[in-house]
Amino acid sequence: MIPRFLLALLLLVQAVPAYAQQADDSHAADIEKMLVLARQAQLAQRAEWHKINLYHVRFGGWKSRVDDPSYFLSPDGAHDPAAELEATIRGAFDDSMANNSRQPNVCRWIARYGFLSRSMRALGFTYELPRCEGFERWKSGIATHRATLVFASVYLNSPASMYGHAFIRFDSETPGQYNRLNDATVGYFVQGRDGNGAMFLLRSLFGGYPGAFGFVPYYVKVREYADLENRDLWEYQTDLRSEEIERMLAFIWEQSFTYMDYYFFDDNCALMLLASFEAARPELDLIEQAKPWYIPLDMLKLVLQQPGLVASSHYRPSQYNTLLHNYDLATEVEQAQALALSEGRTEMPPGREQARILDLSLGMLEYQRNQKHTRQEIEVITERQLRLAGVRSKIEAESQYKAMPPPVQRPDQGHGSFRVGLATGQAGGASYAQLNLRGGYHDGLDPQSGFAQGASSKIGDLYLRLNADRIRFERLDLFDVFAPAVQTAWVQPTTLKINISLRREMLQDDAQEPTALRVQVGVGKTYRMGADARVYILADSVSSLSEVSSVAVGPSTGVIWAVTPGVRSEAVANAHCNVAGERRGGCMYRLSAALAWDVFDNQNNMRLNVARQAVNDGADAARAFTDVQLAYFHYF
Repeated sequence: MIPRFLLALLLLVQAVPAYAQQADDSHAADIEKMLVLARQAQLAQRAEWHKINLYHVRFGGWKSRVDDPSYFLSPDGAHDPAAELEATIRGAFDDSMANNSRQPNVCRWIARYGFLSRSMRALGFTYELPRCEGFERWKSGIATHRATLVFASVYLNSPASMYGHAFIRFDSETPGQYNRLNDATVGYFVQGRDGNGAMFLLRSLFGGYPGAFGFVPYYVKVREYADLENRDLWEYQTDLRSEEIERMLAFIWEQSFTYMDYYFFDDNCALMLLASFEAARPELDLIEQAKPWYIPLDMLKLVLQQPGLVASSHYRPSQYNTLLHNYDLATEVEQAQALALSEGRTEMPPGREQARILDLSLGMLEYQRNQKHTRQEIEVITERQLRLAGVRSKIEAESQYKAMPPPVQRPDQGHGSFRVGLATGQAGGASYAQLNLRGGYHDGLDPQSGFAQGASSKIGDLYLRLNADRIRFERLDLFDVFAPAVQTAWVQPTTLKINISLRREMLQDDAQEPTALRVQVGVGKTYRMGADARVYILADSVSSLSEVSSVAVGPSTGVIWAVTPGVRSEAVANAHCNVAGERRGGCMYRLSAALAWDVFDNQNNMRLNVARQAVNDGADAARAFTDVQLAYFHYF
């Protein structure tokens, strides 16, 4: 005899498939009706459907950018929008659990089912989107009053951020910049585990990592970017309505359970933020308007070009730039006293005239505290902060620590990322013409708006020379970064220069050597010479791999001077002596100078370049010559 509880269990197990079949049967007519309406209205061809699922035209057909096969409900969904829509409709009442999100299927794909519900309603058929508790609970912690696009300026110490970074902040109705710190932000990030080194850059160039959305409060991003990495933040408030922000959040939720292979130049943070804006407002056509590559600053410019999309902007300076601004406002005596206080070398009695010195010293200590990483260092600085804060509290005077004023131009008002250039010149006794094509993004003589003085961040900088009726390859800078981090009284950062290139070195009489892979690494210090000039000194190494390989080392020094906002100059001197290879013992000396000036606007630039090269080895006499060049560059 079967026990009653076991008999009941068997009956229940038998009843579940029958109930599921009955549920499917009860919606069969609705599904067929929706399929008919979808075909008649050609919903699979709607821009919103394509944008939700990241379809784009590739090789004459459709292809979704999503690489996760579990994202698609149809076996052909990755390249067939109609098949994916049909599969979506057939699962419109499927509340079984999705494997990779622990959500009912209709909640796992909340953006596409929201599209289906709105589309059916417009066609006269009611398909109610079920309540999705997981989505509602997640969304409840995110404000939908306003969406703000935030751009973090260029950070050359990390390959992932050498072109800047952008993310979206969701603002509450509570007014005030202080309250913005608690608002939620979302960004798209590469999920790599190789740090920020060369392997990280190489793998991200070729899709070696997945990308994913991440949510954190804004104060976390402010600390990361503005406090720790010395990056200014620019906030662009959009005019997206609450219902559009809801659609954006649905898209982000749906994409958070899947992945795309992250590519440094296209399937990256900039692309996914453009896709988020298109999901919120499908009439926007941002991705199609973009360049073949997606750079955060280009993305920002594209958003700003949309009529009415951005309502206002706000500048949030980095802690470092604010401190530097206040340091420059103080006299030399005040600077020295503030530094002595911050280092604990002196004590200061309270006095109203000492307010500026105390405020500056507290600013130095706060900056240093954010840069330290050991508990012992932090404890020492905190103790000094508390002691000086106690002295400052006894002085009845307003804060003398001034806000950093916004720069004259915002980053989005700077030059375009792509550059084309023409030049004419003479090297030794041979004249030449030169063509330059650069994919991104900036060198120290380009128009300066939005960039640190003298900084360089380039990938894909190609130079071709025409002489003797032949076009010849001269140089391709694969990767170039120069970060002239300035020394101050309170921080002594390292200046770093890295250049990886393919080049054919010019010789006298219009000759060239075979193409070589050249790697240059320089490390040193940079110093300010007034507000507009920088001097740097580097210990340099140059490795050349070709038919005649060599390794050279030596000093390099340079001066960078912004003569006016539209005129810049640079002079560089270096001496490289071969310590390994077939040319061991030979030295090359080079002195170069350049003058660059903007013409018409900051999208056009002229340059005069002069270089003199000399050697100490008679066997290499062909390497000694003078090169004079006049160049014009256009940016777009």
